[in-house]
Amino acid sequence: MTAFSDQLLAGHSDVWNEMQQHPFVQAIEQGTLPETAFHRYLVFEGEFVFSAVEILAQGLSHAPDVSRQRRLIQGLNGLVDTQLGWFERVMAKRGVVAEHWQPAPAGFIRFRDGMLQAARTGGYADIMVLMFGAEWMYYHWCARAASRAQYDEDLHDWLSMHADDAFYQQACWLKQEVDQCGLTLSGQEKQRLSQLYGDVLAWEIDFHQAMLG
Repeated sequence: MTAFSDQLLAGHSDVWNEMQQHPFVQAIEQGTLPETAFHRYLVFEGEFVFSAVEILAQGLSHAPDVSRQRRLIQGLNGLVDTQLGWFERVMAKRGVVAEHWQPAPAGFIRFRDGMLQAARTGGYADIMVLMFGAEWMYYHWCARAASRAQYDEDLHDWLSMHADDAFYQQACWLKQEVDQCGLTLSGQEKQRLSQLYGDVLAWEIDFHQAMLG
Protein backbone atom coordinates (compact mmCIF):
# COMPACT_ATOMS: atom_id res chain seq x y z
CA MET A 1 0.00 0.00 0.00
CA THR A 2 1.31 3.45 -0.92
CA ALA A 3 2.34 5.56 2.08
CA PHE A 4 0.05 8.48 2.83
CA SER A 5 2.80 11.08 2.27
CA ASP A 6 3.46 9.63 -1.19
CA GLN A 7 -0.25 9.75 -1.95
CA LEU A 8 -0.20 13.45 -1.07
CA LEU A 9 2.83 14.08 -3.27
CA ALA A 10 1.37 12.18 -6.21
CA GLY A 11 -2.07 13.74 -5.85
CA HIS A 12 -0.71 17.28 -5.95
CA SER A 13 2.27 16.91 -8.29
CA ASP A 14 1.04 19.76 -10.49
CA VAL A 15 1.09 22.28 -7.64
CA TRP A 16 4.37 20.83 -6.32
CA ASN A 17 6.00 21.35 -9.73
CA GLU A 18 4.58 24.86 -9.97
CA MET A 19 6.24 25.75 -6.66
CA GLN A 20 9.52 24.03 -7.56
CA GLN A 21 9.69 26.05 -10.79
CA HIS A 22 8.33 29.29 -9.34
CA PRO A 23 9.94 32.49 -10.72
CA PHE A 24 11.23 33.30 -7.21
CA VAL A 25 13.00 29.94 -7.03
CA GLN A 26 14.30 30.20 -10.59
CA ALA A 27 15.69 33.68 -9.91
CA ILE A 28 17.63 32.32 -6.93
CA GLU A 29 18.94 29.38 -8.94
CA GLN A 30 20.00 31.68 -11.78
CA GLY A 31 21.51 34.32 -9.50
CA THR A 32 19.12 37.03 -10.68
CA LEU A 33 16.96 37.65 -7.59
CA PRO A 34 16.86 41.43 -7.00
CA GLU A 35 18.18 42.58 -3.64
CA THR A 36 14.83 44.29 -3.01
CA ALA A 37 13.03 40.96 -3.34
CA PHE A 38 15.51 39.29 -0.99
CA HIS A 39 15.04 42.01 1.61
CA ARG A 40 11.27 41.70 1.34
CA TYR A 41 11.69 37.96 1.79
CA LEU A 42 13.87 38.47 4.88
CA VAL A 43 11.15 40.58 6.49
CA PHE A 44 8.20 38.31 5.81
CA GLU A 45 9.87 34.92 6.00
CA GLY A 46 11.31 36.10 9.31
CA GLU A 47 7.85 37.16 10.42
CA PHE A 48 6.44 33.78 9.45
CA VAL A 49 8.95 32.00 11.68
CA PHE A 50 6.99 33.39 14.65
CA SER A 51 3.89 31.70 13.21
CA ALA A 52 5.83 28.48 12.70
CA VAL A 53 6.72 28.56 16.39
CA GLU A 54 3.02 28.64 17.25
CA ILE A 55 2.26 25.85 14.76
CA LEU A 56 4.89 23.55 16.27
CA ALA A 57 3.72 24.48 19.77
CA GLN A 58 0.21 23.42 18.74
CA GLY A 59 1.70 20.15 17.50
CA LEU A 60 3.47 19.71 20.82
CA SER A 61 0.17 20.10 22.66
CA HIS A 62 -1.38 17.32 20.53
CA ALA A 63 1.63 14.98 20.40
CA PRO A 64 0.60 11.48 21.48
CA ASP A 65 3.80 10.54 23.33
CA VAL A 66 7.00 11.86 24.88
CA SER A 67 9.27 10.88 21.99
CA ARG A 68 7.25 13.01 19.60
CA GLN A 69 7.17 15.84 22.10
CA ARG A 70 10.97 15.74 22.30
CA ARG A 71 11.27 15.90 18.52
CA LEU A 72 8.93 18.87 18.31
CA ILE A 73 10.82 20.64 21.09
CA GLN A 74 13.99 20.21 19.03
CA GLY A 75 12.19 21.83 16.12
CA LEU A 76 11.05 24.70 18.31
CA ASN A 77 14.60 25.23 19.55
CA GLY A 78 15.80 25.37 15.97
CA LEU A 79 13.24 28.01 15.05
CA VAL A 80 13.81 30.19 18.11
CA ASP A 81 17.55 29.83 18.60
CA THR A 82 18.82 29.32 15.06
CA GLN A 83 16.38 30.84 12.59
CA LEU A 84 15.10 33.86 14.50
CA GLY A 85 18.64 34.70 15.59
CA TRP A 86 19.81 34.45 11.99
CA PHE A 87 17.12 36.85 10.76
CA GLU A 88 17.96 39.36 13.49
CA ARG A 89 21.66 39.33 12.61
CA VAL A 90 21.27 39.47 8.85
CA MET A 91 18.60 42.16 8.82
CA ALA A 92 20.68 44.31 11.17
CA LYS A 93 23.79 43.83 9.03
CA ARG A 94 21.92 44.77 5.84
CA GLY A 95 19.98 47.64 7.41
CA VAL A 96 16.61 46.02 6.70
CA VAL A 97 13.89 47.54 8.91
CA ALA A 98 10.71 45.45 9.02
CA GLU A 99 8.43 48.45 9.58
CA HIS A 100 9.51 49.94 6.26
CA TRP A 101 7.96 46.99 4.41
CA GLN A 102 4.47 47.30 5.85
CA PRO A 103 1.65 46.75 5.11
CA ALA A 104 2.16 43.04 4.57
CA PRO A 105 1.33 41.80 1.06
CA ALA A 106 -1.87 39.83 0.58
CA GLY A 107 -0.02 36.67 -0.48
CA PHE A 108 1.87 36.59 2.79
CA ILE A 109 -1.30 37.14 4.81
CA ARG A 110 -3.09 34.27 3.04
CA PHE A 111 -0.15 31.97 3.74
CA ARG A 112 0.30 32.96 7.39
CA ASP A 113 -3.38 33.05 8.28
CA GLY A 114 -4.18 29.83 6.44
CA MET A 115 -1.42 27.93 8.22
CA LEU A 116 -2.30 29.33 11.63
CA GLN A 117 -6.03 28.70 11.28
CA ALA A 118 -5.43 25.09 10.24
CA ALA A 119 -3.06 24.54 13.18
CA ARG A 120 -5.40 26.14 15.71
CA THR A 121 -8.46 24.16 14.64
CA GLY A 122 -6.84 20.86 13.65
CA GLY A 123 -5.23 17.98 15.47
CA TYR A 124 -1.84 16.31 15.35
CA ALA A 125 -2.30 14.92 11.84
CA ASP A 126 -3.26 18.36 10.50
CA ILE A 127 -0.13 19.92 11.94
CA MET A 128 2.11 17.17 10.59
CA VAL A 129 0.61 17.69 7.13
CA LEU A 130 1.11 21.45 7.40
CA MET A 131 4.76 21.18 8.36
CA PHE A 132 5.50 18.31 5.95
CA GLY A 133 3.97 20.32 3.11
CA ALA A 134 6.19 23.31 3.87
CA GLU A 135 9.47 21.63 4.84
CA TRP A 136 9.60 18.82 2.26
CA MET A 137 8.95 21.39 -0.46
CA TYR A 138 11.53 23.82 0.97
CA TYR A 139 14.24 21.21 1.29
CA HIS A 140 13.99 20.19 -2.35
CA TRP A 141 14.25 23.60 -3.96
CA CYS A 142 16.78 24.90 -1.44
CA ALA A 143 19.03 21.85 -1.92
CA ARG A 144 18.92 22.40 -5.65
CA ALA A 145 19.66 26.11 -5.37
CA ALA A 146 22.37 25.65 -2.73
CA SER A 147 24.31 23.42 -5.11
CA ARG A 148 24.81 26.40 -7.41
CA ALA A 149 27.13 29.34 -6.90
CA GLN A 150 25.36 32.23 -5.15
CA TYR A 151 26.28 35.88 -5.53
CA ASP A 152 24.98 36.77 -2.05
CA GLU A 153 26.59 35.24 1.05
CA ASP A 154 23.47 35.70 3.20
CA LEU A 155 21.25 34.08 0.60
CA HIS A 156 23.69 31.19 0.35
CA ASP A 157 23.61 30.77 4.15
CA TRP A 158 19.81 30.69 4.14
CA LEU A 159 19.72 28.07 1.41
CA SER A 160 22.36 25.98 3.15
CA MET A 161 20.38 26.07 6.39
CA HIS A 162 17.48 24.43 4.55
CA ALA A 163 19.61 21.99 2.59
CA ASP A 164 21.77 20.53 5.35
CA ASP A 165 21.34 17.10 6.87
CA ALA A 166 19.63 18.37 10.03
CA PHE A 167 16.85 20.03 8.04
CA TYR A 168 16.55 17.02 5.76
CA GLN A 169 16.22 14.66 8.74
CA GLN A 170 13.52 16.90 10.20
CA ALA A 171 11.64 16.84 6.88
CA CYS A 172 12.01 13.05 6.73
CA TRP A 173 10.66 12.73 10.27
CA LEU A 174 7.62 14.81 9.31
CA LYS A 175 7.09 12.58 6.27
CA GLN A 176 7.22 9.50 8.50
CA GLU A 177 4.76 11.06 10.94
CA VAL A 178 2.32 11.78 8.12
CA ASP A 179 2.61 8.13 7.10
CA GLN A 180 1.97 6.97 10.67
CA CYS A 181 -1.07 9.20 10.95
CA GLY A 182 -2.35 7.83 7.65
CA LEU A 183 -2.46 4.28 9.03
CA THR A 184 -5.38 5.13 11.32
CA LEU A 185 -7.23 7.72 9.23
CA SER A 186 -10.55 7.12 7.53
CA GLY A 187 -10.90 7.72 3.80
CA GLN A 188 -12.82 10.90 4.53
CA GLU A 189 -10.08 12.20 6.82
CA LYS A 190 -7.42 11.40 4.23
CA GLN A 191 -9.39 13.33 1.64
CA ARG A 192 -9.68 16.32 3.98
CA LEU A 193 -5.97 16.29 4.75
CA SER A 194 -5.13 15.92 1.08
CA GLN A 195 -7.03 19.13 0.46
CA LEU A 196 -5.12 20.77 3.30
CA TYR A 197 -1.80 19.63 1.80
CA GLY A 198 -2.81 21.15 -1.54
CA ASP A 199 -3.74 24.36 0.25
CA VAL A 200 -0.29 24.53 1.86
CA LEU A 201 1.43 24.36 -1.53
CA ALA A 202 -0.96 26.96 -2.97
CA TRP A 203 -0.31 29.27 0.00
CA GLU A 204 3.43 28.82 -0.51
CA ILE A 205 3.02 29.89 -4.13
CA ASP A 206 1.02 32.95 -3.03
CA PHE A 207 3.74 33.84 -0.52
CA HIS A 208 6.66 33.52 -2.91
CA GLN A 209 4.82 35.40 -5.64
CA ALA A 210 4.26 38.25 -3.19
CA MET A 211 7.99 38.38 -2.44
CA LEU A 212 8.66 39.39 -6.05
CA GLY A 213 6.63 42.57 -5.53
